[in-house]
Amino acid sequence: MTEARVVQAEPETVPLSSYLRVLRERKWWIIAVVGPLIALALVYSYIIVTPTYQATASLLRQTTSFDQGLFDTRLFDTPDVASDLQTGSRLVKLDTVAQMVKEDLGSPRSIGSLRSMVTVSRNPNTQILEITAVSTDPMEAAEVSNSFAEQFVRYRRDADRAAISQARQQVEQQIEAMSASERASERASILIQKTEELRILESMQTGGYEIVQEASIPDAPFSPRPVRNGMLALAVGLFLGVLLAFVVDRLDRRIKSVESLEGELGLPVLAAIPRVGNHKTPEDGEPLPGCVSYTDQSPQFVEAFRTLRSNLKYFEFDRQIRTIVVTSGLPQEGKTVTTVNLAISLALAGARVTVIEADLRRPMVHRYLQVRNDRGVSDVLAGSYNLQEATQQVKIEQDSLPKQLNLPRAPEASLLSHGLSCLPSGPLPPNPAEFIGSEQMRWLIEDAASMSDYVLIDTPPVLLVADALSLVGHVDAVILCARIDSSTIDEAHRVSTLLERTGARTLGVVAGGIRGMSESAYHSYGYFSPEQASGDSANGSGHLQKGRSTGLLPEGRRR
Repeated sequence: MTEARVVQAEPETVPLSSYLRVLRERKWWIIAVVGPLIALALVYSYIIVTPTYQATASLLRQTTSFDQGLFDTRLFDTPDVASDLQTGSRLVKLDTVAQMVKEDLGSPRSIGSLRSMVTVSRNPNTQILEITAVSTDPMEAAEVSNSFAEQFVRYRRDADRAAISQARQQVEQQIEAMSASERASERASILIQKTEELRILESMQTGGYEIVQEASIPDAPFSPRPVRNGMLALAVGLFLGVLLAFVVDRLDRRIKSVESLEGELGLPVLAAIPRVGNHKTPEDGEPLPGCVSYTDQSPQFVEAFRTLRSNLKYFEFDRQIRTIVVTSGLPQEGKTVTTVNLAISLALAGARVTVIEADLRRPMVHRYLQVRNDRGVSDVLAGSYNLQEATQQVKIEQDSLPKQLNLPRAPEASLLSHGLSCLPSGPLPPNPAEFIGSEQMRWLIEDAASMSDYVLIDTPPVLLVADALSLVGHVDAVILCARIDSSTIDEAHRVSTLLERTGARTLGVVAGGIRGMSESAYHSYGYFSPEQASGDSANGSGHLQKGRSTGLLPEGRRR
């Protein structure tokens, strides 16, 4: 009896490198948001907004007990201090107080304008009220703050004195209403004494508040604050910019990494071709730009095609691969560059290679290999020439090859004159699909395979025309080309579906346009040491005969 195991699927986690990739690739989106926001904040601070100043005067709630000393009771004291302070903060901005401030300063401002300049706040856990005035004139801000403090104290003092004066007058009226005999009584004596005490208390009233700190003229404006506004704009801009970067990346359907390309196509990556220099297609009659079709050669580019050459051997464990279709989903994804450079790499390893241009719509192979295009595939299929008559030997001068290959000087004037052949497209027919899908094309491929170790066939993109799909049944394998940051997920799915339906034996995908592959890394790892390069050339097969590979396939796949 076997015990059943329950395997719980772990939640899929997004690696930190994915977030860093988004930030690195979408940095210009973030900068496009952060930059204008900071600029707007600085323009707002320095140009649009008029500088304003603020000044603050402080009032302390008094706790004197003159009334208790005279009358054994507190006349104006309230047990709730917080409530009294709240009441005081509201009384500061009364219209009566504002009118007193207007008269005190002789200000042309209205009462409402003066009140709007002032805010009153309570200092927490204290009995202090702070009166803050804001103005575009620093002196006016200080004068208004001090005047509100002074007039509030005066208002409270006058109100308290008025209450005591009213009480004193009532007592005096009672005394005046007494008869002569009553004024001689003890009660009259007490009333007369209280009248004097009320007069003394009235003169001692301060309103319950005193100014403990006057407002001073501010040296710097309170608003705007450019540094604060700039930092706030930076924080908001970073948040919005990063959010926008991830939204744009989410909506972007382009494939952005080798791992993603493998996952979407379900195929291994045979080689990662770095983005090097400025790629160009040579025109007819131009000098050969080099074996990797770039004006400036780089070791990582050359090594990428060595890797592709080596990886082909891993698929020959069950049958030999001699005829290969090289195609892509859409144009500008490197299929012709891959065809040409793989052919040169195989020829440098000692193999006999024939390149067939099966793109009878927009042929480019003859331009890269600098051969005539006056006759080719279309002539052979039409019966005007046979294969041997239409095929041309490719001659590559030694000086055109990258110096990193460290090839020994050849006694003859050119290299690869017998190892690399090319069958260009020839005159373009009006019905290219019928030509490529004909039985004669199958015979042409078989004849080319009988004369060569490898036949590489450059075809049109499979998502535009069906020419390449009509050839997959006549060849041993298919190599697909895609370009990072150009090929899309939808394109990958459509290409994968088309190849599966036709039963094509797709070896894998060549990923072009890889960023961040530095030349120094290759030199430091010894890829292009003279001993290694000389051994590759002398043995005739480079990495293949040495059993060494820098490819992406596992060790267990080796023959």
